[in-house]
Amino acid sequence: MSQKNLQKIQPDAELHQMLQSISETEKEEFIELIYSLLKQASTTEHLLAMQYLFTSFSLKKYPEEFSDYKPDSEDPDQKKINELRVSQIEKIRRWEANILMVSREEMTHLCYDMNLLAILGKDPYMYRPNFPVPATSFPLGKPVNLMPLSLVALEIFRYWEKPDHLPVSDPIQADGIPKGLEDLFTIPHKGPDQFNHPETHQEAMDFLKKFLSKSLDQDILKKIHDPLSSGTHFDSIEQLYTFIRAYLLIGLKYKIFEGQNMERIVDEHYGFNIALNPLVLGQFEAYVEEAITQIIEEGEGVWGTPPALGSHFWVFQTIIKELKEEFKESILPFEPALPVVWNPTYITSKDRHLINLIPNMPSNATFQVTNTVAIKAMQLFNEAYTTMIKMLSGFFGHYEIDQTTGIRPPQVNAYFQTAFYPFMTNIIRPLGEMICRLPADEGFVPDGRKVPDRCAGPDFLFDIIQTDPATREEVILPYDCWEKYVGKFNDMKDKAFELKKDCEERGYHMAFYLQPDARDFPVSFGYLGENFERIGKNFEAYWKGKMVAPISSKGFQNYSTNFN
Repeated sequence: MSQKNLQKIQPDAELHQMLQSISETEKEEFIELIYSLLKQASTTEHLLAMQYLFTSFSLKKYPEEFSDYKPDSEDPDQKKINELRVSQIEKIRRWEANILMVSREEMTHLCYDMNLLAILGKDPYMYRPNFPVPATSFPLGKPVNLMPLSLVALEIFRYWEKPDHLPVSDPIQADGIPKGLEDLFTIPHKGPDQFNHPETHQEAMDFLKKFLSKSLDQDILKKIHDPLSSGTHFDSIEQLYTFIRAYLLIGLKYKIFEGQNMERIVDEHYGFNIALNPLVLGQFEAYVEEAITQIIEEGEGVWGTPPALGSHFWVFQTIIKELKEEFKESILPFEPALPVVWNPTYITSKDRHLINLIPNMPSNATFQVTNTVAIKAMQLFNEAYTTMIKMLSGFFGHYEIDQTTGIRPPQVNAYFQTAFYPFMTNIIRPLGEMICRLPADEGFVPDGRKVPDRCAGPDFLFDIIQTDPATREEVILPYDCWEKYVGKFNDMKDKAFELKKDCEERGYHMAFYLQPDARDFPVSFGYLGENFERIGKNFEAYWKGKMVAPISSKGFQNYSTNFN
């Protein structure tokens, strides 16, 4: 969308005078305000990306995962059932592709937030609370759960991505939330008459006046600055980014901060489709405008009536429509997701989940996985996920690239060539999908092609005390040497091979176990172990500069650039 759709930053006379006479102490406080808002934004993007990933992992991928699919039958009626299930799997795969696209774009938005933090002179912020996230710990004031795909999950996703001008009914009125978990939603959603925010820009200006005049309610200020109790100020992603955009541009315009680290702006965006124009050193305002415009256009489809095709809102709206049609037209019961539990966990320590520290929260907010193989797989996933977060923090915190050759320094190159691809594609996704096919209960007994009655799932857990700021900071900090990363990769390799052996000993197979190929547990865990081993060797070689790999896209970046 054109920049004309964004309001110009024009403080009124009173605010203009306050900004012109701002003291050095007030400048520092203003910068901290923007920093807090950017941490809220990065927390939001991070949580939503992982929530969408979990849902995509939960989807059925093969017709054999329907219990009534019998490929060897010659019965005419059974053949019709088989044909229906195959056609439904193709729909599910399309939904999976679209949800994965949305998740990837949320990761891109997280990249933009890291770039805006760099302009502000701040380090990357890759932390977020563990799932399920209570309403008071999510910037939008709503709980965030790990959910298999269902109509209610999609309606909640649509709610996250709705533009402010569009009324959307409260998704919590829908059927499908597990019994008792309704109590997680302690803060009501806005009613249809409260959705529109035509004065959001003015709200940002008024808020800043109160902030500078020290007349802001201290409870509100505390919620803004505390990343774990900020969940009641903003009603939407669009509103949050409207505040961020206004304050960044004001800060640059009034020289409250000069802008820095333009060389640290990540302009590759790891293979995703990016519309941002090439950057020229010093164009901080232009980057702020373009980055935030793209975030809210890709997500909420803002300024379109209806919202833009391809926006996250429209993706979820389309899947909802198609799912309802399939429910209506299918001659058989249709469940697109495996029986994956909500908010799986293997942790028994209450301090690992904020939800356990809040009075009157439901005792079943998390589902306790007891199957020892699934627990080991979940632990492996979390070790891989935490290691990936450390690599991303190292990448964003030290990013640099030679604009004439497309070659990065060895350390940055090691992070880039590992954290994005192959780690996201060859570790996180396949491992997450395997966990969603492992039984959640220790008493599960394999029964031919039967899918477990309850399946586990990855919980994306930071295994730290959630209320300890020091451990929250430590868990996202990159390691200081390659040996620690390679040690982790080798440890995870061994654990993957252990899981291969565990599945063989217990007779665990996918529902399509008669096909002895890469889709079955033992083979998949074996490949996973080999991937960890190869990633470790490559990481060491990149870090030491023995391997150099410039970007192999147009020129060396993924869009037209003056440097090519």
